Amino acid sequence: MGHANAAELENLAGHYAECSAYFTLAYHAVNNSGGDTTAAEGFSEVSDNAMFYSLLLASENREQDMAINVTHSRIEMYLKLMKREINNDNANFSILMNKHSFPCQDAMNNLPIELLNIINRRISETQ
Repeated sequence: MGHANAAELENLAGHYAECSAYFTLAYHAVNNSGGDTTAAEGFSEVSDNAMFYSLLLASENREQDMAINVTHSRIEMYLKLMKREINNDNANFSILMNKHSFPCQDAMNNLPIELLNIINRRISETQ
């Protein structure tokens, strides 16, 4: 079983924070358009999962309180960048979909071995 280095874990944590921000904005875009509430709730749940994965990865190399602050800050930073990219207008959301939809769906559907190893280790520590 290979061990990821700190930089690899930080890159993954940043990617999941970016995806959390994307799915948060997708939730708001669907919710504010009067769209399918089930789809909106799905985006919210996936956003929460991405945030959790980002936090797990970020907490590998820092104290828990700092990992929470770093994860929150990363997500806020990505939210601001994405909102700016679409001029804070959900009518332009397709710009974000084109850029983030497939990479973020892939990240959520195919968890990297580094993250799976952390999840499995944390589960075994609680048993």
